[in-house]
Amino acid sequence: MDEVLKQLISEITPMDIKAAGECYQKLSDLPIRQDGNLSYLAGRIAGIRGTVHPDMLKKALILFAADHAVDGGENKTKGKNSKADALEIATGRAPVNKVAHEARTGVLLLDMGLEEDIPESQGVQNLKVMHGSHFWVHGQAMTTDEMLDAMFSGIQIGQNLADEHYTAVGLGNVGERALLTAFILTAAFYRDQMDELPGHLKAGDKLEKLTRLMDQLQLDWHDPLDLLCRAGSPDIAAMTGFILAAAQRHLLIVFDNAVTGAAVLLAEALCQEVADYVCPSAKYNEPVHQMQMKKLQLKPFVDAGSISDQGMGSVIGLTLLDAAVDMMNEQL
Repeated sequence: MDEVLKQLISEITPMDIKAAGECYQKLSDLPIRQDGNLSYLAGRIAGIRGTVHPDMLKKALILFAADHAVDGGENKTKGKNSKADALEIATGRAPVNKVAHEARTGVLLLDMGLEEDIPESQGVQNLKVMHGSHFWVHGQAMTTDEMLDAMFSGIQIGQNLADEHYTAVGLGNVGERALLTAFILTAAFYRDQMDELPGHLKAGDKLEKLTRLMDQLQLDWHDPLDLLCRAGSPDIAAMTGFILAAAQRHLLIVFDNAVTGAAVLLAEALCQEVADYVCPSAKYNEPVHQMQMKKLQLKPFVDAGSISDQGMGSVIGLTLLDAAVDMMNEQL
């Protein structure tokens, strides 16, 4: 492992259990009925910020953009759809921009690997390491250098936000075929528990085919960096680095869909203490997301319906953090 990355990981410490316990105790002593989700978030905030009376959160939504499997047979649009989505966000016209504005949350879009280029502007950074990841069936999705470049870009962004005194961040993604990558990465974490996969994946000979494919690709979640190279993507690599840096600097991290969840799985595989700093937000009726929640032993708070990308679920989660902070400062 890279020495700088190893040093970063060694500096990630558990949250303040004493502060979290004090928060839970104070809430349980109140004579009024408490909302379970807000109480859970309040304890997490107290543990991360080290106080039961935290300041108002400074929040940002970070959207990691990349296309996936660009040399696969499903790449029909050659990145045109994801470019259009990215440009809509860049100009502030996307629904997530509207919701983020109401939630007093800044939006930053990072082009880690869109197949087509977008211009830099306020709130948009070009950190592209490749024009989309390769389809992992045909060979490695990324080289080691591409993976590390993306990961360290994510680390730098996380550190920059901490230096600018942000205290809570939401994760989102933009890009085509990202769920394909999220699926194979998540399946690798079930390699020793294939019988726990959803029923439709075990129908017929699907389970046997998936097992052979993972063996052929040599996918091993015990080596997260190698797994990223073999089957990952630049946006997920950058998110993984971002999560590590945010945890090191004691930021709260909210994630939503299966793409952001894949990065959480990888970050926790690199450092178990990351689990103290990440919170799920939206619940999706989508198998890969549900597989991740089971593996991470997490329960999302809100039903986001069919909106599963562009970080909308994470923005909703950030508003719940605000509500938890208000509750703490009003009632404790």
